[in-house]
Amino acid sequence: MLRREMGRLNERFAPDCTILVDGHRVPARAGERVTSALIAAGRPLLSRSPKYHRPRGPFCLAGSCASCLVRVDGVPNVRACETPCRDGMRIETQNAVGGASHDLLGAIDWLLPKGIDHHKMATWNQLANRVAVKASRQLAGLGLLPDEVPAPWPAASDERFEALVVGSGPAGLGAALALARAGKKVLLAEREPALGGRLRCRLGLPGDPELAWAAEVAEAVRRAGGEVATGAAVIGLYPGQEGTQAAVVQRGEPSRMRRILAPRVVLGSGSWIQRPVFERNDLPGIHAARSLAVLLAEEGVTPGERLAVLGKGPEAAAVAKRFSQAGLKVELVEGEVARARGRSRISGLTLVDGGEVSCDALAVATDRMPAAELARACGATLALDAATGAFRVKPGEAGRIAPGIHAAGEVTGPCSAAEAAEAGRVAGEAVARG
Repeated sequence: MLRREMGRLNERFAPDCTILVDGHRVPARAGERVTSALIAAGRPLLSRSPKYHRPRGPFCLAGSCASCLVRVDGVPNVRACETPCRDGMRIETQNAVGGASHDLLGAIDWLLPKGIDHHKMATWNQLANRVAVKASRQLAGLGLLPDEVPAPWPAASDERFEALVVGSGPAGLGAALALARAGKKVLLAEREPALGGRLRCRLGLPGDPELAWAAEVAEAVRRAGGEVATGAAVIGLYPGQEGTQAAVVQRGEPSRMRRILAPRVVLGSGSWIQRPVFERNDLPGIHAARSLAVLLAEEGVTPGERLAVLGKGPEAAAVAKRFSQAGLKVELVEGEVARARGRSRISGLTLVDGGEVSCDALAVATDRMPAAELARACGATLALDAATGAFRVKPGEAGRIAPGIHAAGEVTGPCSAAEAAEAGRVAGEAVARG
């Protein structure tokens, strides 16, 4: 069993800097994400909901759920899960009076347990309604204006590649390797700070052979004249006669926009975690299982003392085993949850069958939703997956979804890492043939 101290594994992951959260000093590691430092410090509460001021904390930890918006050095609505720590960084929780931990407006939820019908709020006369509307406008919204006018982004750059691969999970790596071996100049674009997708969870064999494969693919892409871009979010694809134009946000200092023109595209955009459906499913301390596994592997962060893992199948079992090895008390929950217990963070679960589970963190390893937004915008056919309740991309031969555009991996439905890698290879070879 690994030795664990507080919210981190051993001295290898010891903090080396300090960030300020609502004026309180929190130890952190330079370069790790703000959410990582806060979870390690036992502070998953980050904000309050706009209407009832209920506690909120990071859920997906991957930039898709907007549950971790904070003010960073005077700039509002910054995703804490995408923001690297540096010494002296000022973090302020939003949408709260007195900070998220002691929000005075949290009394709204206590005073109005049956909720607020804003359509009938103070409608007995015009003056009362105007006062109520003005007050609600002051209390609603997300954050305040920035302290300073932000500097404009640099002009967008125009770049050409022979192929664009979106995502560096198993499917994206398989496609990029096939294209690089065919001598194609490829842009491998990954929105996360590191390659690998779900391979970064390191839930499989010891020695991390999957991550070694990711490094080998990156080297092959570079040898073929291509580029591996991390922190590069593809936010739009626009097919045309000359190829597909892609809008890519490249995070950095400063961040910039890139216009990419590529005649061929492979979408390995993967999947998003979905919140499980039960009462109080939004309490702080409820996180995506894969993302927690990444934090454990890369930052040595553990989310608490008693972890419940919600889900069935090999992924849930692997997460439970990995955190048990890290020294946590772990319980695998395969039954249906009725509600979560707790006030400012989760303290347990009540199951539909009446059972009780005690925990201070919940890892969600239930069915995921294909990240089909880009594919849908390109005209891909979607199909409802009855088993997961989500829409998946329905590809044609070799993953083709539109002229010059192919899709592979979890964007087409649930699959193992090996199956995704093989689908990516097939799509990459088809793209290379033109």
